[in-house]
Amino acid sequence: MMTVERRAKVVLADRSPGLSTSALAKLSDMHLVQLEGSEPEELLLSEMRDAFAVVSGLRRISREVITSSPRLRLVAVPGAGFDHVDVAAATEYGVYVSNAPGANAVSVAELALGLMIAVARSFPQAYLAVKSGWWTDDSLRQKIGGVELTGKTAGIVGLGHVGRELAKRLKALGMDVICCTRHPSQEREQRTGVKLVTLEDLLRSSDFVVICCALTPETHRMIGQREFGLMKPGAYLVNVARGAIVDEVALEEALKNRTIAGAALDVLTVEPPGRDHPLFHLDNTVITSHLGSRTLDAIDRVSQIVVGELLRVWAGLPPIYLVNSPNAPDNETPLRAVASRDQ
Repeated sequence: MMTVERRAKVVLADRSPGLSTSALAKLSDMHLVQLEGSEPEELLLSEMRDAFAVVSGLRRISREVITSSPRLRLVAVPGAGFDHVDVAAATEYGVYVSNAPGANAVSVAELALGLMIAVARSFPQAYLAVKSGWWTDDSLRQKIGGVELTGKTAGIVGLGHVGRELAKRLKALGMDVICCTRHPSQEREQRTGVKLVTLEDLLRSSDFVVICCALTPETHRMIGQREFGLMKPGAYLVNVARGAIVDEVALEEALKNRTIAGAALDVLTVEPPGRDHPLFHLDNTVITSHLGSRTLDAIDRVSQIVVGELLRVWAGLPPIYLVNSPNAPDNETPLRAVASRDQ
């Protein structure tokens, strides 16, 4: 008996970020289910039961989600970081995990630079003062007196795609740039033109410490009370990576006590954080809502990569940007054929 080919179902688990219109047009033959990311876990599990793939920017794709999805073959992450995906479970159950390394690096690096300037010059505080009617009040200007970036030392933690893009921009501003990385080498130092140092030396020497590394068990809460104590009293912390790399309780104390001058964060440990996060009440912080990759340019680059990976896996090919090695015995079997047999 002839069977009807089943359309591939793809669950878009959240809108972080949404896929671009031009990329979505390439998936017209697929059945797309868009979730907001805030729905109960039960709804995600229900939608995943017959899904061939899931795209998740920040929503947790847990072992339970993977084990409850018998037809799942791909978890596609529209960005570089995949710490919200249980990669071990995916590998065990024969599911590919792919990401989009470097696609949003320019956008994140530019935001990091913007945050550095914003915290150094107290942009949010000045804007709120202007809205309140203050313009030329000398006491206000003294309170929010800023510092220049030129001639200062920037310490970048992590020399991946974002770190390298940021280093190029900071060097163009006349900053001295140093970096710590998990894989230091003379070749990398020469190729990037960035001096590689230990984390302790970076913290002691930098006027701006910028977190650009991945969140791993080794980097979880890597910046805490001890590390803030090593920083200069006039130094600023900037985080455009993952919130959990920084111990937020220790950061709050360091900011309150002026152990460091200020902090600019695009990420927090818990997102969304709610209205009463302790850091919101401090006058030496700048916080944005995980906007690093939220430019039209980056979203389209990421979207084209994600869509390309979806189409490859549906055709029975492995992803290009594969981050695991699934234990599936039939990885070479075209999924269209699998779908037909399952009818």
